[in-house]
Amino acid sequence: MNITFFGATKGVTGACFLIDFANKKLLVDCGLFQGSHELSDKNWEPFGFDPAGIDYLFLTHGHLDHCGQIPKLVRHGFNGRIISTDATRDIAELIMYDAYKIQEEDYRRGRLKYKSGEPKELLYSEEDISKAVSLFDVYEYSKSVKLIPELEFRMRNAGHILGSSIFEFWIKENGKPTKIVFSGDLGQPGKRIVWDPDNVREADYVVVESTYGDRLHKDKNQSILEFLSIIRKIEGSGGNVIIPVFAVERTQEILYEINLMSENGLLGDIGVYLDSPLATKVTELFKKYQKYYDTDALRLVEGGDDPFEFKGFKMITGVEESKKLSDRTGVVILAGSGMCTGGRVLHHLEKNLENPNSHIVFVGYQVQGTLGRKLVDRYSPVRVMGNQLEVKAKIHTIGGLSAHADQRDLRYWLRSFGVAPKKVFLVHGESGVLTAFEENIKKELNLNAYVPEPNETVELL
Repeated sequence: MNITFFGATKGVTGACFLIDFANKKLLVDCGLFQGSHELSDKNWEPFGFDPAGIDYLFLTHGHLDHCGQIPKLVRHGFNGRIISTDATRDIAELIMYDAYKIQEEDYRRGRLKYKSGEPKELLYSEEDISKAVSLFDVYEYSKSVKLIPELEFRMRNAGHILGSSIFEFWIKENGKPTKIVFSGDLGQPGKRIVWDPDNVREADYVVVESTYGDRLHKDKNQSILEFLSIIRKIEGSGGNVIIPVFAVERTQEILYEINLMSENGLLGDIGVYLDSPLATKVTELFKKYQKYYDTDALRLVEGGDDPFEFKGFKMITGVEESKKLSDRTGVVILAGSGMCTGGRVLHHLEKNLENPNSHIVFVGYQVQGTLGRKLVDRYSPVRVMGNQLEVKAKIHTIGGLSAHADQRDLRYWLRSFGVAPKKVFLVHGESGVLTAFEENIKKELNLNAYVPEPNETVELL
């Protein structure tokens, strides 16, 4: 039995892991590489395996870096089953279609190019997406399912986004059982909408994300107070608060927090705008799948309070309406993309980056090579929509609102295994972070941790 690490190895995008056992092959995730030109170009490379030979694809959640290459997989011959929760399926469908529209527009405008300047072809078609969606089988959390005599699985709540999953696999080869656990992306405990991540008690091997394996998040309550303080500073200042948001979970968590501020009379007359058609559609899915809400969120809804509707809030849909919004001041604007790699947030950054009274607030991880990462790292000037802009706006990073577990949370989750796994594979983290986390859990938890190389195959004994 082998596992090969095709993506999210010494990096945080392109998650894709292959398990080869008993003449069967399964994938966990099949995501797009995001960030620099070098990373993006990887999406156009051939898969390191035959897509037609894959029997099952298990999708941990619907973020682009976990589902974005599924239509390409289908285009090149995959015809197996895709297994996830219902919410993950529906979110992934929206994400895949949105990514296609962006890609198709870039292709039409001659912007879809390799780093060398050579033009790229489209990765896949809308028909490939439609075929991919037809291959989904959805299951509930905590239900053990035997797909074939050699393979049983169970999904657990990962606490990252709506419907996100930890996968437990029980695999038999030559009569010998092996249990492998994939964490997917783990959320930090205490999030507003979804439950905390489930603990898993036993495994022979564990593959765990390590995005924030070298640091601790700020206290959440302090982060919310900091966030409120930033919003209040724009009153009468001639500036705005611009929040580059990910359409899934970050947007809804932030709206939830702002709703609570509004309900408690803390916002005054400040207008809040969501300028992202995709995030608007995802928010509707959040309203649909309330079965994934935790106790506090359910109590709020059952009390008659819609956490995604409040005084002064408006969802922007049309392009012209978005352009008019960019001329306003004294408002809070949530717009995609979350790493500032495209989307409507670029127009708002263009209008606000050189305004010393504006604030740019980052609430999610920024991959190296993205405009978002350059702003977080205090680069100036930066290029936005072809223009060189001096960064005069104030830049904030609020880690306490992150969708990912920090080092303490990851250690807690790993500590839940009653007997130490034979090996813990660390993925989904930048190289230096993985090294730091590897040393940390070897020392603190006495675990046999290992950081795989990209495309490395490891035999599971």
